Amino acid sequence: MPARSSNGSSEAESSRKRTRHVQRYDDEDEEEEYDDVQGSSPANRSDSRKRARLSSESTESVRPKRETTAGPASVNNVPSGRESTVTLQNGDNSTLENREEEGEGEGEDESMDETDYLPDPQPTQYEDLRDNNFEHLQDEEGDDLRATQRLRFRTNMVGENAIADNGIIESITCINFMCHTRLHCELGPLLNFIVGENGSGKSAILTAITLCLGGKASATNRGGNLKTFIKEGCSRAVLIVKIKNQGQDAYKHDIFGDSIIVERHFAKTGATSYKIKTANRQVYSTKRSEVEEIVEYYALQVDNPLNILSQDNARQFLNSSSKQQKYKFFIEGVQLQQLDNDYRLISESLDQMIAKVPEQEERVKHAKKKLDEAKRLKELLEGNRQIRIKYRTLRNQMVWKQVEDQEAELVARTKAVAEAAEKILEAERTVEVKSEALRKSDEKIERATEDVRAVKEEESEIKRRAEEANEAFQHAKQEIQRLHHDEREAHSLLKSTEEEVKELERKIAEEQQRLEDTSGEAHTQALEALEKAKNKVARIQGEIEENDKREPELVERVKEAREALKRVDEAYKTKRDEIEVQRTRIRRLEEDRGNPYDAYEAQVPNLLRMIESEGSFENKPIGPLGTHIALLQPQWSSILETFFGKNLNAFLVTSQRDQRILDGMMSRLGIRNCPVLIGNRNLQINTEGKEPDPQFDTILRVLKIDNQLVRDQLIINNFMEQVILIPDRRRAEEVMFDGAPPRNVKMCLCFHDKKRGEGIRLTNTGNMASTPVQPNPRLQPRMKADTASQIAHFKEALRQTESEFKVIENDRRRLQQEAQRTETALKKQKQDKKILESQLRQAQVAVDNAEANLDQFEGIDGRLRGLQEQLTEAKAQREHHGIQYGSLAAKKGDKNSEAEEASKQLKAAKLELREYEAKLDKVEEKHKRLVDTRKIVLAELNEAIAAVEICKEEKEKSEVKYERQVGRVQDFIGQAQEIAPTRVEVPEGETGNSLEAQYHAIGKRLAEQEARHGMTEIQVNENLVESQKTYDKVVEDLKSMKIVNSHLRDALLLRLHKWRMFQRYISSQSRANFIYLLSERGFRGKLLLDHERKALDLIVEPDQTEPGGPMRTTKTLSGGEKSFSSICLLLSIWEAMGSPLRCLDEFDVFMDNVNRAISTNMLITAARRSVNRQYIFITPNSIEGRSALEKDVKVIRLTDPRQRTLADH
Repeated sequence: MPARSSNGSSEAESSRKRTRHVQRYDDEDEEEEYDDVQGSSPANRSDSRKRARLSSESTESVRPKRETTAGPASVNNVPSGRESTVTLQNGDNSTLENREEEGEGEGEDESMDETDYLPDPQPTQYEDLRDNNFEHLQDEEGDDLRATQRLRFRTNMVGENAIADNGIIESITCINFMCHTRLHCELGPLLNFIVGENGSGKSAILTAITLCLGGKASATNRGGNLKTFIKEGCSRAVLIVKIKNQGQDAYKHDIFGDSIIVERHFAKTGATSYKIKTANRQVYSTKRSEVEEIVEYYALQVDNPLNILSQDNARQFLNSSSKQQKYKFFIEGVQLQQLDNDYRLISESLDQMIAKVPEQEERVKHAKKKLDEAKRLKELLEGNRQIRIKYRTLRNQMVWKQVEDQEAELVARTKAVAEAAEKILEAERTVEVKSEALRKSDEKIERATEDVRAVKEEESEIKRRAEEANEAFQHAKQEIQRLHHDEREAHSLLKSTEEEVKELERKIAEEQQRLEDTSGEAHTQALEALEKAKNKVARIQGEIEENDKREPELVERVKEAREALKRVDEAYKTKRDEIEVQRTRIRRLEEDRGNPYDAYEAQVPNLLRMIESEGSFENKPIGPLGTHIALLQPQWSSILETFFGKNLNAFLVTSQRDQRILDGMMSRLGIRNCPVLIGNRNLQINTEGKEPDPQFDTILRVLKIDNQLVRDQLIINNFMEQVILIPDRRRAEEVMFDGAPPRNVKMCLCFHDKKRGEGIRLTNTGNMASTPVQPNPRLQPRMKADTASQIAHFKEALRQTESEFKVIENDRRRLQQEAQRTETALKKQKQDKKILESQLRQAQVAVDNAEANLDQFEGIDGRLRGLQEQLTEAKAQREHHGIQYGSLAAKKGDKNSEAEEASKQLKAAKLELREYEAKLDKVEEKHKRLVDTRKIVLAELNEAIAAVEICKEEKEKSEVKYERQVGRVQDFIGQAQEIAPTRVEVPEGETGNSLEAQYHAIGKRLAEQEARHGMTEIQVNENLVESQKTYDKVVEDLKSMKIVNSHLRDALLLRLHKWRMFQRYISSQSRANFIYLLSERGFRGKLLLDHERKALDLIVEPDQTEPGGPMRTTKTLSGGEKSFSSICLLLSIWEAMGSPLRCLDEFDVFMDNVNRAISTNMLITAARRSVNRQYIFITPNSIEGRSALEKDVKVIRLTDPRQRTLADH
């Protein structure tokens, strides 16, 4: 519907929401309907806010706007021919007589100069219907009489005004608006005078009210768009209006509370928005429609040019407007123009609907013709009744035969579901059997594992005994070989010594024959020198023997020092490598935080990409398992990595088919260390009641696993829910070995108390055992962990390792010094030996020289003595070698006995070792065989579980097929019942094909007959039904259209009648009010309203000394008199308006002090007569006298914004 303009802002739809009500006024002479607008009580105002909407189906009458009746006054209007006397009785009993002569009436007519009117266009049909030849305005004198009578009851109510509970403005705030940075104004509930100099913001208050409450910028006559109102230098402006919202008829009081705050924001960019807030300043809505709803509810009429009379409109209305402009102000101010626009739109819609009636009548004729033709075809096809009956019977039998076939299929589906259920039971029994077999296999493996551990515990002792036996045998063997060599040397020396003795005895005998007396002192000296030299040789030989005795000890000390240094060097190198590995690990974590696949084979990322792109898997493989595990306690990383072993490299599949596909991929990529495990997605292991006491950490509790299938598989393979973790070895041994182990604990892992980085595995399943866990420090961790925690843990481990390294380094330095000291002592011993040997040689030379000197003096006697001495020495040597040879033979016999015993012990130790190895091979073979058996049982269990799932899937498919078949049977039955509601028995032996053949044969015969008519029987029936529906619809549409048009026309006529009554009432009320208001100052006058020519003028006689003189137009009045008369006109129109808000800008700008005082008092008096109304008067002049001191009058003085800025500073 097109928009309806009321001063360029209101819409047609919004005007339909005006709050109006009607009251009948009965006169003694004639009954006429008047709109008596009631607003003197909140209850009446509440009734006036009920919405009246227009629709094509509605016939309710339009209610005019809510109005307030003025205070009582006594008005006597007694018509007498062309002369009438109007007596206005005021509170002081003064009277004003106004006599109008016939000539004066002619003068008044002349004052309405025809040159002031523009030629009217030819009236439209709607205007003729609306105006009705203006018959309702013919009795102007009678209307004025009734209006003056209504004024009789209001004069005594002056000063009885009441504060409105709602619909009035409490405050206005302007931010960056016009020339004001911030302008705030608190308004009183009744009369407000805003005074101030030019530029202080008086007019900005009214402009802000209009714009904030949805008015257009053009309606203010101060700017073409919102951007022009933003203060210079600012980009945004805000307007805030606070509306009172109390009482019984408050607007959504449960939401907004006692006040409604409307904010309008607009910017230089052209953007504008609203915020409608509650009394608590909470935003309720941001829609403009909500603002319009509030304004309509309270009938604020911000776009009404007489409701908020801006400075320009006030100047134009009060001083320079023409008759037509005044009339326009009048009809827009009292809302006659808006009602007229609404009714004009209704009239246009009614004309359009009436124009469619002939078209609908043609549709009815056409539909009737088609219906008659359809009935004729129906009558033509009523022949061949028996054939058609047979045809329908075959059709019914055919459709019910299909139902029987589907029911037979349903029986088969039911049987399939039962068979599938039986298969599930059988498969579940197999799962139970295989689960029991797996449990027994696990028990056997556990016992075999304990057997292997028990056997391995004997390994070190057996090997130690074998090594000791071998060392004893080798030592005995080496001693025998050494004794045999010494025995041969002793025998050889004994034999040569005996020969030497015989030779010396022969020589002595020969010398004794030739010996003669020899004597002399020289001989004695020579003998003494020889003795001295021999003593020196003996002394040196003794020192050499002492030196030789120290040599084995020094050699042994050097050997021990070297071996100790070698061991320390190995520990030094190992610890240094360990530090480098730890530093490298920390550096990798700090640099790139690690690739999750760095710890796996190089081709694993390619394998994952192949898995992702491969579409033939039943379920995508999961792996490597380590990437799905997060370690919550990083200190256990290396031990748990070793505990899980290759399981962390493994991939999980759910079927053997997927296993084969994945094995093929791994073979192509050359991956060897990633096993493929088969799991079951539907087997979720519940460990509740199977885990140790919560005081213990288990492997499962220190891991966070993001995949249920991975968790279940690790539980099956590693029993990790029953392996506890205790860092301290002593505490772990107390828990595991002091009595029975805790409940649900199969194993305990702890840290080695001496070897950092290593762990110990403790078990107590009948035999207490502890085995080492030796991680490989060079392997990267495969389980995820918090990087910061890992780095902190590894740094702490690095600090401890470096501390241990320093201790080893100090020991190494000490042993190096010790080895150097022992080697130096050995070298010194060897050097001393060489010196002594040199001295021995020199002493022997001295002996030889002494003997030669003795030979020189003694001759033969000296040689004899020498031979005798040699003989004595040779005999001593012979005796020595004989004793040595005998002792070596005895020692050799003893060593042979020891060697035989050592050989026996070695053979026994080797036999024991072979038996141990055989025993170990046996238990390991048994363990391996049991593990292989368990894998087979586990695979069979997984296959059995998969078989259960397959059976369940088959059962579900069978059930789906069964349900689908049930649906199909129901569908077939439903379709069959649509064709043949009663079940038809199919003759025995008949099939669907045979029935179809008969049906088509008869159908062919019927088709040949129907071809001659151009339609089948079904089509004829459908055509008849459709034609009947079409005919009934168009007839009903025509009937409805006529009814709606009639109702709409009646409603429009009623509304136009109400509009004329409203126009008549408003006109007479305004005329009477105008006369009464002029009499307040003693003026005479009259309000000339010509609705036919759309003109409004007023004639006034201000001179009280000429009561019978002719009245003058406003052009001949002084400025003050003209302004006062215009104020009277404005007040008389205000009395006919229903808005709770009245605003007037610079009403007294052209008045002198007398007229200003009178006009001000008149405005205050009129305001006090208007109940529940708020008035805002703006004037640049100050308000003086009693008016400024009254409690219902609030004077708001504004200062220049520049002065406010200086005051702020």
